[in-house]
Amino acid sequence: MDFKTAAVRGIAVSFLLFANSILVAAQPDSIYQIPAGTRIRLKMDVELSSKVAGVGDTFTTAVAKPVTIRDTVVLPVGTVIEGRVTSVSAAGSGGANGRLDVVFESLRLFKTTPRKIDGELVKKLEYRSSSLTNALTIVGGTVAGTVLGAFTKTSSGALLGAGIGGGAGTSVALLRKGKDVRIQRDEEFEIVLKKDVVLPVLDY
Repeated sequence: MDFKTAAVRGIAVSFLLFANSILVAAQPDSIYQIPAGTRIRLKMDVELSSKVAGVGDTFTTAVAKPVTIRDTVVLPVGTVIEGRVTSVSAAGSGGANGRLDVVFESLRLFKTTPRKIDGELVKKLEYRSSSLTNALTIVGGTVAGTVLGAFTKTSSGALLGAGIGGGAGTSVALLRKGKDVRIQRDEEFEIVLKKDVVLPVLDY
């Protein structure tokens, strides 16, 4: 057998092995494919906040709970998953809370080439209840103004006091700054895969 024939046969065998690995990975119940809809629990490496983050910023997380398929661990604890900020706005006056939108785009298993993924947070990042706080501020201001007006012992005084108090309460509400949203360092959360992820064929 000459060198050329051996080389051709070697290439053919390599191609068949590669094709076989692709077929194995493509099977619905294969341990080399994580199906869409799978939830992955992650731990944040650094704090991410709507106060300082910018669109396009990347960050890393680590798998906090192993992902298994057919009783085989396919994503062990510590597997690195990278995310990216897609939209952000810091908290503002008038009780406007911050907003932070992120996606998860790649994972690195052991020392292999990063695999692209399409993941999103199970629970959106948001801060709630500021509108209720503002309402209580306005009501509180009105009550205080009414009490103040009552000292004049006239109904008009009470109405005047209520107007003053309400106006003061509204001013406080408008000046109050909203709350920024964030994911703290070491905080755990879940993401869900929107598409299947084919993993490299390894000796599990």
